[in-house]
Parts: sequence; C-alpha cells; structure tokens
Amino acid sequence: MAMTTMVMTTVITVTITMTATTTAVTTGATEPVATTSRRVRSLLGGAALVASLVAVAACSDDGSSADSSGVASSTVAASTTASGDITTTVAPNPGVVLQDALAALTAGYHFTSTVTVNGAQSLVADGDRIGDASRLTITSADATVAYIITAEGSYVRPGDGDWERLDVPPATSDPISALSAPSGIAPLPTADGSVQVRVTVAATALGIAADGMVDVDVTVVNGAVTQVSYTTAIEGGDATVVTVIGPVADPTPISAPI
Repeated sequence: MAMTTMVMTTVITVTITMTATTTAVTTGATEPVATTSRRVRSLLGGAALVASLVAVAACSDDGSSADSSGVASSTVAASTTASGDITTTVAPNPGVVLQDALAALTAGYHFTSTVTVNGAQSLVADGDRIGDASRLTITSADATVAYIITAEGSYVRPGDGDWERLDVPPATSDPISALSAPSGIAPLPTADGSVQVRVTVAATALGIAADGMVDVDVTVVNGAVTQVSYTTAIEGGDATVVTVIGPVADPTPISAPI
C-alpha cells in the first residue's frame, strides 16, 4: 500500500493491534507493521500530530483585518474612568502572539494528541520533540508502538519487540515552516486571559487526503502554545484531534536506538 501523506492520516485511519498489525478504520483492511512503517515516515520530524497542527498557524493572513504587512491588526477598546479620563486597552495582536508562541517551540516541547473518531477515542500519541528529533508512543486498542525519529533515520518498536529501522528516509522538512501559510487567521473570544486563534488551512497541509479547508484552533497562555485542535470529515464520519502541549518531559538527548 502506498504511503499516505502524513502520519495524521495514519493515526486517524489506523488502529494498532496486539498482533503487531494495523487495521484501517475506514476500510477494515489489515497489513503488517513493516508495510505500515512506510506510511509513518512523515511523523513530521517526529512530532507526529502536534507539529503539523501547530505549524499551520505559523504566520498570519487576511482571515481577520490586516495591515499592509499581512499581520492581523490589534483591536483598541476605549473606556471612561470615574474621573472622566479615557483609557484605552489594546487587545493582543493574534498573529504576533501566535508567531511568538510558535517560535518558542523551536527548542522542544512535549505533546499528547488524542484522536477520536465518531466520538470514540481511537488512539493517543504522546512524546517529546527536542531540536530536530522526536520520540513518541502511539497507543490504540491496548497496544503501544514506539517511534524515534532523528536526522539519521526513523525507528519503530511494536509492543515489547525490538527496535527496527524503517526502510524509508526520515522526514527532512520542518512542518512549522512548511505549513506556515494559512489562508486565514482570526481571534476567538476568551474569558480566561488566554489567546485563542482559529487558523484556516488546506486539508492537504494537515496530511488529510481531501479537498477543502480545515479550521484549526490554537490556544496560547502566557505566551506559550498549550493546545491545538481540529475536526475533519473522514470516510464514515468525523475525526477530532486535540493536542496538549507543554514543556519537554524527558530532556534526555534523542538518538538512534540501534
């Protein structure tokens, strides 16, 4: 089977079983892990779901009012104090806030991505990205597969098995740069002090083999990206991906396991 565009397509459509085979949710077909590994090469520099989801919002566009630089303009609200003085509050520029928060991810971050299909949890991807390398586990149907992705190669270990080098070259592009041209960006209302933006991006930029656009919601708290989510139609229903982002959990340098 030919490799699909990105691991997000894989995690939406594939369930990992205890017998070290994968089952395509939308077709019911099974195939060996060795074959599936060809579809996992994109792991997006290792950050699987999260990097690609975050990446699509790496720059602003005219989805909201924009100035000549293409960055969404700030909103200025005026209020009057009891003494009659007029004060102004400048709302954060969502494009600038988002770009600054994405830049802070360059050194590394931890991610936990949960995929639900038609309301039922399908799998969880959990791991760290440090520099240009990543390690993560994908858990589904009580089975876990581990991945390590470095500049030298990509590696997989199903269950309690041994590490195996994938027979495909590792991903070489940084999705935060590759997917940095959304067609629109707009602020979302919040009441807790966070900044939330909705970025519109082509489905294909997320690795989804479909036409049309997808809205990706990104939450920034105190200058840091904390959550990225989106919902998209798949064969037979809808899939929702929610990724929680935080500091690196395991700072141990990531290197090839074999």
